[in-house]
Amino acid sequence: MRTNFLNFAGRFLSLLIVVWVSLSFPSDAQTVDLGQLDGRMNISRQASVAKNVPAAITLADILSPTSDIAFIKSESDVIQASSRKGDVWMRTQLYNSTSSDVHGDLVVRFPYLERADIYLLDEKGRIQSGTAGASVARSGIALPAPFPSFEIDVPAGQTRTIYVRASGGPMVVMPVWFHTSADYQSWFQGSVALLALLMGIACTFTAYAWSIARKSTTVAYRLYFWFCVTAILYVIFSTGMGKSLFWPQANVSTITLVYILQGAVTAFGAVFISNFLDIRRRWPAFFIAMNALVFMCVISSIGGFFPSDLSRAVYMLCSGIGPIVVLTGVWVLHRRGVPGAGAVLIGWAPLIMATVWLYLRLFEITPYFEVNHYVLPLGLCFTVFQFSWAISNRVKDAEASAATDPLTGLSNRRDLDTTLAALARSNTPACTAVLAIDLDGFKAINDTHGHEAGDLVLQVIASRLKNVGAGRAKPFRTGGDEFLIVYANQDARAEIQEFGNQCIAVINRPIAYRGTLLTVGASIGVAFIDDHVDFRESISRADAALYEAKREGKGVVRLFDQRRTPVVQPGFRPIVVNA
Repeated sequence: MRTNFLNFAGRFLSLLIVVWVSLSFPSDAQTVDLGQLDGRMNISRQASVAKNVPAAITLADILSPTSDIAFIKSESDVIQASSRKGDVWMRTQLYNSTSSDVHGDLVVRFPYLERADIYLLDEKGRIQSGTAGASVARSGIALPAPFPSFEIDVPAGQTRTIYVRASGGPMVVMPVWFHTSADYQSWFQGSVALLALLMGIACTFTAYAWSIARKSTTVAYRLYFWFCVTAILYVIFSTGMGKSLFWPQANVSTITLVYILQGAVTAFGAVFISNFLDIRRRWPAFFIAMNALVFMCVISSIGGFFPSDLSRAVYMLCSGIGPIVVLTGVWVLHRRGVPGAGAVLIGWAPLIMATVWLYLRLFEITPYFEVNHYVLPLGLCFTVFQFSWAISNRVKDAEASAATDPLTGLSNRRDLDTTLAALARSNTPACTAVLAIDLDGFKAINDTHGHEAGDLVLQVIASRLKNVGAGRAKPFRTGGDEFLIVYANQDARAEIQEFGNQCIAVINRPIAYRGTLLTVGASIGVAFIDDHVDFRESISRADAALYEAKREGKGVVRLFDQRRTPVVQPGFRPIVVNA
């Protein structure tokens, strides 16, 4: 009796467990009523999911009464699973409670899916199918789109059962959305337009990088150009645009290409940063770490030939840990005051944050947002922009350095050539006179007090000339103790002559050096510019007037006499301005 009771209790308890499990995890497809559909809806939570299904299982096996494939109701807006142990199947029902047919589109918003097969069953058991993905040709009811998309029709008052089988790579992420036809067109066009805009921005900066690289021998600029190229290609293929644009009907996988491009982006970014910041000289240990990262990126491009665990480890190093190491090292360099490190830090950080965000999404730590699909392209675009800005600043600094006298900070002969060439191309004269200045008594200061005193005198006089000519005249240092001023204001000739006297006055003021007052003078020659005189001739005329001033006793301003032929002091070399 006791044995019978125990058997009954055991069977009853087993029945309760079965009923509880069946209620908690219903195996039937959940029904989605399309009657209330207005735009789009995420149907992932209404679906039942079977994971780790062997690849050999077909729809016929799923529909067989003897099938042991268990579908469990999804509790998330994103169906996510590892595909290493098999495929992921999703099942749901679409019911049209309206009196008119519903024409919509089902989208699996995950461009990394290598293959997505959809089966649409009507009430009579007839099946429509379609295939899309990064590794297969689009066929059947599949639509041309970056994400696997399929056209669905549900007649009025009827039900359609949908089965989706997905496989691809180590991870399958399936945010499944159903759109009305009108909403799908709007969403699709907006999505493609945004991606095209981001690629257009990246292409613009890539063109800028090319213009800099082909004119410069700096290796860092060439590396940056290739970084931009790989970044654009990565955006194209990682978003699914590459497959939908170039190989929609081909059984060609773009996933391997995406992994290679991701490694290339990291590698070119690392070597660009290394060269741009001269890390080899500034921090040899970090330079070795950067080279190790580049080597791992190269290895990751052929990681498919390695054991799966090793391949995953290399991929994590290249796409996750490695870029964070680079970010940390650049931050240290920025703290040490390395020029350009701050700009690189700002540019590299958004890319790393975007990558980390997506990794956290794969581990289901961060929530799913539609913007997730655009985070990495946005990060890359910002990085390209910031790196371009940093390079532009460095190029401008180099150009300014080449056109500036390092001792006085005044513009040099090279900048004078550029300035006068621009003035010569102007339709209206932008300056009215040229003043040639030569210091009197400067050699004696060098001989008596040394070159350090002479350098100080030149620096002080340069500063005084900038101050006295502020807003109306630009001074240039054209030789050892020779200066030239381009007078821009449209003033009367008497005022320009008075300006020359002001220049002599400020130059004559004593200069303190180690308890001694140093004094120099100046002679100035002035040549006026009119419609009949070009800038090269005006410089020769100013030199001739300067020669007359020095011959007449120095310390005076002399105007060029147009009635006389210009005579240049022997040994005094006039500036030759390139046409």
